[in-house]
Amino acid sequence: MDGLRRWALWVAVAAIVLAVFACIGAGFLISPPSLEDRILLLQQDPSAAPGELDQDDIADLSADDFGESADDPPGLAIPYLALPLGLLLIIVALMALPLIIGNRRVPLVGGIVSIVGGLAAVIGGIVMTIVAIAALLTMVSLFLAAPWGTLAYLAIFGFFDVGTSAALLGLILVLQLAAIVFLLVAQQRILGNKRLVFWLLLSLLLTLLTMLLHSIVPVILVSITDAVGAIILAVVGVVWGLLLLVGGVISLVKQLSLGRQGGGPLREREAADTTVGSVGATARAG
Repeated sequence: MDGLRRWALWVAVAAIVLAVFACIGAGFLISPPSLEDRILLLQQDPSAAPGELDQDDIADLSADDFGESADDPPGLAIPYLALPLGLLLIIVALMALPLIIGNRRVPLVGGIVSIVGGLAAVIGGIVMTIVAIAALLTMVSLFLAAPWGTLAYLAIFGFFDVGTSAALLGLILVLQLAAIVFLLVAQQRILGNKRLVFWLLLSLLLTLLTMLLHSIVPVILVSITDAVGAIILAVVGVVWGLLLLVGGVISLVKQLSLGRQGGGPLREREAADTTVGSVGATARAG
């Protein structure tokens, strides 16, 4: 831990925590108009609908046609971004672990944290993938089932709060960049950990991908590309969580083996001297 600037490390951790909270809170910030307002907007601007739709059918739309379950169109990608960012937070937090519990317990505690975090990510990511695939299939099926299916899609999913989403993703991106900068300020040798650098860059790439998927199609199709992005994020989270889980199991098994063999003063000093390497190995496994 020589040359470590602790304050910069804590700022980096805080920036990632804020980014995770921003993702989780997206559902409270991104709010399209109510179903009644969406139908009214569609009736006032029929040109937003595909040309093959009958304008009289659009004029006859009513909120009663869709039921209560249609009130909240899904915006999945930004909340799903919390999964890879949460895993990144675990890896960066492991770097700060010696400052909290000391060097001797880091491999054991780090292994346990990696196992719990990785297992939660794998299970949660699988469930999230299933939900996102179901949402995507529903939206695509409705959109292609002209005319009434397409009308239902437009009324339920055709309005996406692109502006708020872009602003929120911009904030998340800035927080991620700030975390990387402060990690470099905390310890310049972080660039030598190629796998940790890879995960940092991957988290940035996933955020940029989400921004791209929200901007490359007309607004009526953003819900579909958003679901595609959510599937990608969930799958990446599952793979990342699996790697973190495996790394945690290996680390924990090694520590338990050392414990059974007995550890004298020399072994304790060796464990303390290799703490940074152990944390780096866990980060590389993640």
